[in-house]
Amino acid sequence: ILSNAINNKRVASSPPLNEYLSKEISPNKPYETFEEFYPHYLDEHSQQTTRQWHYVGTSLFLIYMLFNPLLVLPILAGGLTAYSSIPFFRHLSNGLPEMGLFMMVYIIGVKLITRSFKKTFIPLLLGYSFAWICHFFFEHNKPATFVYPSFSLMGDFHMVYDAIRSLA
Repeated sequence: ILSNAINNKRVASSPPLNEYLSKEISPNKPYETFEEFYPHYLDEHSQQTTRQWHYVGTSLFLIYMLFNPLLVLPILAGGLTAYSSIPFFRHLSNGLPEMGLFMMVYIIGVKLITRSFKKTFIPLLLGYSFAWICHFFFEHNKPATFVYPSFSLMGDFHMVYDAIRSLA
């Protein structure tokens, strides 16, 4: 049924997939795609200090992942789960359900792989603490993670990629 819905073919007994999606879109979530969202993400990171703190947090996160490569699996699983839920939660004004899905899949995955809560929370602490500190104390805005968790995470890696590319 799902593959037929994706290919726009209808099965006589099932409605198209988009009939299950809310027709309302929250004014807090005007961006449908990451490409639309990314310029907004950069605006929310207008100060150089903010970007530098993000680079530090993301770099520490990536270094930690190099030493714990199995943790990449639950992060990808959580990220893909959250990203695929975006159309279902666009009518909500915040990203709490999307973030909840990510955290649930990620925490269960890491716990199954490592049997360690410490290893579960270190990457989150490294990635989010540096970013959120700069939003609250330098940029004076709310992190985009609170509304667009998946796009925000993608934006962080994209911003780091842009910075590295500009050095070359």
